[in-house]
Amino acid sequence: MLSKNGLPSQLVKRTDMALETHDHTLNASAPNYLDVALATRIGGSLARRKSLPSSYRPGALEDELNELSIVAQERVAKESGLTPPGKPRARILDRAQWVSANVASVDRLVGPALAAADARRKRHAPAAFERLSRQGSAAQLGSVLAWMSSRVLGQYDVLVGEEATFDEDVISYVGPNIVALEQRHGFDPSQFRLWLALHETTHRAQFTGPTWVRPYFLGLINDVVSVLASESSALVAGLTRALKEMASGQNPMREVGAAGLIASEEQLEVMRRLSALMSVLEGHGEVVMDEAARDLVPDAQHFHSVLRQRRQHPSAPSRILNQVLGLDAKLRQYEEGETFIRALREAKGPAFVTSLFDGPENLPSMEELKEPSLYLARTTPTRK
Repeated sequence: MLSKNGLPSQLVKRTDMALETHDHTLNASAPNYLDVALATRIGGSLARRKSLPSSYRPGALEDELNELSIVAQERVAKESGLTPPGKPRARILDRAQWVSANVASVDRLVGPALAAADARRKRHAPAAFERLSRQGSAAQLGSVLAWMSSRVLGQYDVLVGEEATFDEDVISYVGPNIVALEQRHGFDPSQFRLWLALHETTHRAQFTGPTWVRPYFLGLINDVVSVLASESSALVAGLTRALKEMASGQNPMREVGAAGLIASEEQLEVMRRLSALMSVLEGHGEVVMDEAARDLVPDAQHFHSVLRQRRQHPSAPSRILNQVLGLDAKLRQYEEGETFIRALREAKGPAFVTSLFDGPENLPSMEELKEPSLYLARTTPTRK
């Protein structure tokens, strides 16, 4: 059964249930299929090959970003209408530390699905093959995260452990990348760091202000990673669909990356809902950051222009990796989400935009995201 915005009612209902219990994807006792130590070792070794900026001082940078994050949160709350609990806390990571943190997050997220797939494979595959498969997965993950570690500036980690409370959550900043970018483009460090803090504290406000967003997001993620535990027949069906799309001139990786090659229609639909949610979050983050920085960060438009250029014009190898990893889809999330949010803001004002966070039923579908007029036509009779 569908709710009024086209989402399955069980997904909407799960939000309420998830508020009562911890999401099982974060259960520390879940089976561990991924070789975390190997992925961390490989990823960390590759990440350390890129030298640190000579002026990099992690302690001083962390102190500064802690102060700037508090300033940013106050401005974000005023601009967005979202009030997160507690104070934001900044953590400075080097590239290898970022890899380690994200290997742990991936393990918490997809560990159960990988374990389920592993249990089925063990019925048919020799132990040596399983060991090689496990090591190969770890090597791939470590290598991909090492490549990404030189590009990431900041990250609000939604996948905090079960023991964490919302006032203990952390915004991670990859210090060497921030300092290197400042030096390369001649950015004013204080302005640029405040500008970054505005963006990351907006994401923190989105996930910890409205109590339903985080469990709803994790519920969708849990459904998406089920593709990892698919039976071989489902994988064959997904590949058949992808080949048909390619034969008709479509790109099956356009929306969700390489997962589009193996996902079933049902899984693709969940991925589209997740993509719509992420587009709203990223677009809202861009708009709130721009508005909050208007009289606070004089060089904000320059920063925005440089980073947009950086995202839109990667090197040839990066373009290939972006598409395979689904990062092209993330870039479209920024663009489509920002266009959608600005259209709503212009038509109905900031309060209407904030009402997106009243509940999952207020989220747009992918079609509505691309055509804001459809969303306005559906929601205007019931919302102001």
